[in-house]
Amino acid sequence: MLEGAKKLDMGEEMTEGMTDEEVMKAVFGYMGTDRYISWEDFKEQKYFLYSVAKDWEKDVPGFRGFYDDPVKHPLPTPSGKLEFYSERLATHFPDDDERPPSPKWIEKSAMHDERRTSERARVYPLLLMSNHGRWRVHAQCDDISWTREAPTCKVAGPDGYKYEPLWIHPTDAESRGIRQGDVVKVFNELGIVLSGAYVTERIRPGVVYQDHGARVDFIKLGVIDRGGAINTITPHNTTSKNCAGMVTSGFLVECKVADMDGLRRDFPEAFSRPYHYGSEQKFERILEKHP
Repeated sequence: MLEGAKKLDMGEEMTEGMTDEEVMKAVFGYMGTDRYISWEDFKEQKYFLYSVAKDWEKDVPGFRGFYDDPVKHPLPTPSGKLEFYSERLATHFPDDDERPPSPKWIEKSAMHDERRTSERARVYPLLLMSNHGRWRVHAQCDDISWTREAPTCKVAGPDGYKYEPLWIHPTDAESRGIRQGDVVKVFNELGIVLSGAYVTERIRPGVVYQDHGARVDFIKLGVIDRGGAINTITPHNTTSKNCAGMVTSGFLVECKVADMDGLRRDFPEAFSRPYHYGSEQKFERILEKHP
């Protein structure tokens, strides 16, 4: 964050004139760590592990009061109890077919149709599933070099770039001429994401899988991403017309072997940016100053 501010000529404003060490010491104090260890000892030790409370076993589990006496300790719902039918949704949004008072499977709607039997599936026949990854929290920790060596964390392409794995069943891979380790383009009408093929029978035919949360590394701004940010091609519509939640867990795509020679020819500047083969991106690669 600090390096980003410096790139934008806002480093002095962000740091309030403090040195890097003074900023770290201030954060150290903001977190209350100075109650357990001195700054000097922390600098020498280079880490600190917070201990759990000695009497943690006496902590009351969540909702224990409701469990013991739901009348005296009601939940913050209209009935004060667990509700499998939402009176509030029924009252305030009676015409919301995508978010009815009781949860149920909705095959399609006016805002969403990501079925493999839909018309769009003729062009984009694969259902892409995307969940939180095992190796990071969103983009945080995506630059840890030793976890990036795991084959399900990153797939090293022929060019040495570490691509986000795309799990694909052998039958789907074979029909598309995709082999383990190939750089593939995953795409729909919203754009293209380059990924590394991870061919496995641990995914069912007709379905592909890629973690979301990877860092963006655009080859063409807003259109072609090399960093594996599958979020860039998820549906734009919200969960429903009355709910602003994102729809990111399942959507239609197609994938093919990427024409890397063609991409290098068409976007030479994108392939000449500095790159760290252990932790991926450098600040010079991902930050540009705009007027």
